Amino acid sequence: MNQYQKLIRNKIPEIINSDSQKCQVKKLSNGEYKEALKQKLIEEAQEVLTANKDNLEEEIADVYEVIEAIIKANKLDKKAIAKVQKEKRKLKGKFDQKCFLISVKSEENINNLTPLELSLLQEAENFLEKEVLLKREVIDKDSDILKQTLMKMNKVNYNFFQLKLSKFWGGLDISNLGFYSWQIMIAKYSGALSFLQTQHQSAMAMLSNSKNKIVKEKYLSKIIKENLFCGVGFSHLRRKGKPLLTAIPTEKGYQLKGFIPWITGYDIFSYFIIGATLPDGQELYAMMPFQNQNTIEFSPPMKLSAMNSTNTVTANVSQYFLPSEDVVMIKPPHAIDKKDEKNVLHHGFFALGCSLAGLKILENNCQKLKLDKVTYSYTQLKAQVENLQAKMLEMVTYSHDNFTQKLDLRIQAINLAYRCAMAAIITSKGEANKLSHDANLIYREALVYSVSGQTIPVLTGVLETFI
Repeated sequence: MNQYQKLIRNKIPEIINSDSQKCQVKKLSNGEYKEALKQKLIEEAQEVLTANKDNLEEEIADVYEVIEAIIKANKLDKKAIAKVQKEKRKLKGKFDQKCFLISVKSEENINNLTPLELSLLQEAENFLEKEVLLKREVIDKDSDILKQTLMKMNKVNYNFFQLKLSKFWGGLDISNLGFYSWQIMIAKYSGALSFLQTQHQSAMAMLSNSKNKIVKEKYLSKIIKENLFCGVGFSHLRRKGKPLLTAIPTEKGYQLKGFIPWITGYDIFSYFIIGATLPDGQELYAMMPFQNQNTIEFSPPMKLSAMNSTNTVTANVSQYFLPSEDVVMIKPPHAIDKKDEKNVLHHGFFALGCSLAGLKILENNCQKLKLDKVTYSYTQLKAQVENLQAKMLEMVTYSHDNFTQKLDLRIQAINLAYRCAMAAIITSKGEANKLSHDANLIYREALVYSVSGQTIPVLTGVLETFI
């Protein structure tokens, strides 16, 4: 028995039943019928796409038939449709000049970068081209080399790691356009380096925004003066149910107890900002040393499929006393969820950088394979990445608050990262199956960017693209 699950013409059941076959059909409701017609239009349009000159007229006739049915089912006015068609022709033109769009480059966004931001991005990219590009796979595996690269980058220009730090503390406090352009760029060269530096950038911004002057003097000034690094460890606050790490108020601070499932940068960062839940549900963020002691026990680094060198660990916290002077800030219950909603696009920029990394390999493979289909695929994917980049940067430049639109762009970025990585793998052929091959690594980095900072809307939104 062959399964079809599609809309058919009225006489098809009669034709099938008269030809020594039996078919099963059902009557659709009006709503189901309207949706089935849309799917039918896609089906018939695909037939036009693959049709040759001899049967093109027949396939176009089928498209006309479906369009007629859609108009009738939805009680649309043909004259009104013709009027809209005429207005669109006047506004945007026809298709008869054979124009084929390759890409869109947002000159406005580029021009909006300050001279300082442009100079900083160029200096950093020069470093990444020289010190990181050819070592991407080694940096991903070896935590010592990753740490050395981080330190060397800091030595070239310490401002690279003070992008969102307030100017009062000697930081740059650059624009959103400059910051997210930076995130795209660094993710293009190394996922591990990108992952570490963004944690430090986040921690520095949180510290500089703290209202606790003591914690700033005690930690922020020391981190800046001694060129230290700081991470974050509060993703567990996103988890529903019983809090994993609790903070009980005491006379001079807080008693912390519980489990931290994910902290990056062991033996690389000196400190990290921990997140714990207070009895009333408020979120406490505070400084914690990144070293084993009687009340904090860190696990050995996890074995990760990508960014393994970032030394990601868990920690058991047993009656750790946190002095009030180490508190960075206290936020209302579920503040992290509201921040995730506001910054839903944030992690999409890393996925975009990953797409660019995949495109670079695909571009090189175009030169090797010299196949029209490969070149065409590269051109199409490049146009999609550039167009998406322009939209995403515009969204953060002008502070749009449309959550649905931001979420959609984030989902597109994740989808593109996988597609560009897969294109890099397929065109690299059997070589891509080597664990050390860059295309293999970029695909694994796409995996990480698909789950980094993941929320339920992101999870379900990405899943819907697979159906």
